Amino acid sequence: MIAAAAAKIAPAAAAILMEAGFWILASLLFAGLFHEFVDTGRVQSLMQRRRGVALLAALGLGALLPLCSCGVVPLAVGFYLEGAGVAVVIAFAAATPIINPAAVLLAYALLGPRLTAVYIAFGLTVPLFAGLLAERYGEGRLSEIAQGLRSCGCCGAGAPTPLQGPAFWKRLWRGLRWGLFELGPTLGLYLGVGILLSALVMAFVPAGWISHYLGGTSPVLALLVVALFGAVIYVCAVGHIPLVATLLAAGASPGIAIVFLVTGAATNLPELIALAKVLGRRTIGVYVGTMVLSSIAVGWLVDQWLLPGYQSPLQPIRSLQWSSIARQVTPIIPGGLARFSAVAVAVLILWGLVRWILRRIPGTQRAPA
Repeated sequence: MIAAAAAKIAPAAAAILMEAGFWILASLLFAGLFHEFVDTGRVQSLMQRRRGVALLAALGLGALLPLCSCGVVPLAVGFYLEGAGVAVVIAFAAATPIINPAAVLLAYALLGPRLTAVYIAFGLTVPLFAGLLAERYGEGRLSEIAQGLRSCGCCGAGAPTPLQGPAFWKRLWRGLRWGLFELGPTLGLYLGVGILLSALVMAFVPAGWISHYLGGTSPVLALLVVALFGAVIYVCAVGHIPLVATLLAAGASPGIAIVFLVTGAATNLPELIALAKVLGRRTIGVYVGTMVLSSIAVGWLVDQWLLPGYQSPLQPIRSLQWSSIARQVTPIIPGGLARFSAVAVAVLILWGLVRWILRRIPGTQRAPA
């Protein structure tokens, strides 16, 4: 029985690692460089003086980066540790996986201009409100893990060293080392727990379970079920737009499409568990609640706007043309690099687990995990 369950869960977990592994590693490395070369005091000063600009910059940067909801976690945590406010971090973490140029082009190709316009508007506004609400009603203090990570290395220490000569290379190595060997296993433990739970859902939820609700008699119940399901499983924006188009062609409402498109890309268990350990459970609870409830509200409004009489805009020739353009701007990770990244992230997860166990053995050195 256990072997049969493992045989179902393992492929789902491996698929998540293969898809997200490279972006998790890249995000860890960028977070390490940010940690080493950006002065915390300056970031905090900027947050206080030009908070609105910082929020808009977070949304704009998020809309351009091709990171998934797992891959964005280390970079978002890195911003937070260097002094970025919770609103900025949540806005960035939410907008990044929802919107990117390739996803917008593919949505236009497969979902049509009206749903694409709603998708873009949602992806650029709701993350902003989610961030502001999470900052207002969240914990408002550093978690134990965040305090431990801030105390490691030289976070916010003094004036920056000139970017030249041996000192630069030493700092470069120190930043990369912190990102991989300190932040990596710390977040890896919680990403691993989330990946396992997400794989569990993907492996054991029947394939027809969601479709049962798509044509249900209660549109609000259907929106709620799809929103909750999308919030916990792992999908990427580009990868699941074709699935959303297929659901529309099969008769799903356009509101359902928007709900699954947004919640599926913006949130998943690995991301939520890792961020909750750093930002706090209440903060992430507000974030998830905002994303789920707002997606249901927007989905309901879209249904009121487009139903009855909505027809799927899927047109094979036109869709192929725009899909080809989307593929040209979508980063392609070679298979060998994807496998290496998946193994590396798996090692970080195991390393984080070992550190977590050692923390609980009397007399062992304490490490943030």
